[in-house]
Amino acid sequence: MARQSIILTVGVVTLLGCGGGEVDDSPASAPGADMQTDAAASAPTPADWISVDAAARTATVTLVAAETDANNRWNFNGHANGEATVVVPVGYTVTINFENRDPVHYHSAGVLAKAASYPPIFDEATPVFDGAITSNATSMSEATAPGGGTGSFTFVASEAGEYSLVSLVPANAVTGMWIGLEVSASGDSGLRD
Repeated sequence: MARQSIILTVGVVTLLGCGGGEVDDSPASAPGADMQTDAAASAPTPADWISVDAAARTATVTLVAAETDANNRWNFNGHANGEATVVVPVGYTVTINFENRDPVHYHSAGVLAKAASYPPIFDEATPVFDGAITSNATSMSEATAPGGGTGSFTFVASEAGEYSLVSLVPANAVTGMWIGLEVSASGDSGLRD
């Protein structure tokens, strides 16, 4: 019974300590202000590795595996675990120029459906868009070679939605080697992180 009283007292003191004080009636605290701030914060920003040509309706992404040491080099342009999203407009022809700077491991890239997590081994490697995958993407010895190997693929981003750029080599995606890919119906482009 004494323990319950202590817990109740701590809870009341915590609630009282959080309340009180003056009311903030500034415009930033008005209803809906958080939604405006969130929308502005989530707008994609330019990135030097993403270029878009609106007249030609094309986008080119230079995707680099192991660009930094983040996530033990299992990253794309320094991002892993879906912490960044490449944004391209719907209907554009997208070219992914892929380079593997990892000194030891093979890596790959493919456009897959967005998921909360990915398996350690992919039974099949079917990209969401036709052609949206590097060659031999699931092979530990024939995917894009370490030490500067390159590859590229081109596809039409024909359907708006949220997808992922994933390395399909065994153990890559499950350890976080994936980032988001958004095909934007509004025509937005850039990087959202």
